[in-house]
Amino acid sequence: MNFLNLSAKKPPYNQVKAVILPVPYSGTGRIPGMDKGPEAILQASQMLSDYDVETNTDLNELSPQTLEPLICPENRQDVLDEIANQSSPHFKKGKLVAAIGGSHLITEGLVRAALAQDNNLSVLHLGAHPHLIDPIAPDEPDVMARVQEKCMVSHIGIRSMAKAEKSKIHIDNLVFARDIYNNGLNAAADAIDVLSESVYLAIHLDILDPACMPAVAKPEPGGLDWYTLNNLIRMVAREKAIIGFDVTGLVPQKNGLHAHLLAAKLVYKTMICCLRTSR
Repeated sequence: MNFLNLSAKKPPYNQVKAVILPVPYSGTGRIPGMDKGPEAILQASQMLSDYDVETNTDLNELSPQTLEPLICPENRQDVLDEIANQSSPHFKKGKLVAAIGGSHLITEGLVRAALAQDNNLSVLHLGAHPHLIDPIAPDEPDVMARVQEKCMVSHIGIRSMAKAEKSKIHIDNLVFARDIYNNGLNAAADAIDVLSESVYLAIHLDILDPACMPAVAKPEPGGLDWYTLNNLIRMVAREKAIIGFDVTGLVPQKNGLHAHLLAAKLVYKTMICCLRTSR
């Protein structure tokens, strides 16, 4: 299934500017249905226009190519190895890599592949929780702690964390959602400025307020709205070169088409933003 139901006639790979990698992995927590997130996003994308009126962009001209969904092994480390192996060639060719999950754990494999191409990479994590301590095994690091061992990470949109996580984030790398609500996007400037020129963007859908994105595992009140999130991503793309991103955390709902469409549109808008602004 092609994202946006774009032409089945694939352009030559050297004309492709972005690849979309579906990663149907539910993670170690085994949240029911999370592995179906990429499929739900691809299905919902069929209902979207391939023309974005806000930016006057025809997605066909950007030539995104949808890859086959990753076959995910049971073991977490095997999944990360497979993600890194499958995405690495595209990073090396200078393609924008857009992954759709599934579990937020996939970020680690993608960042590993991106770092192999650019060792001066930083990561900007957009989400409600910092994911520094594994909630199932509190003595173990969660995905962003493991990423933080490899490169600098800034967190924007945080609304909930364990007490032990607070000391693991430098104040310059942390922006609470309430800061943006109270002071606008200028509140995020320092956390973006400290990042390197090349950035990988990890977007967990719980960055959004549950009023517009209820289909996540742990919705937190007080999240960003649609336009604020998109303006934030544009702001990052104007200042940094975004070489890849993921959109994770969708837990498909039986009557949740609006949430599935939002997730698909976010992939669409982020891709446009990265390709038109950064590249």
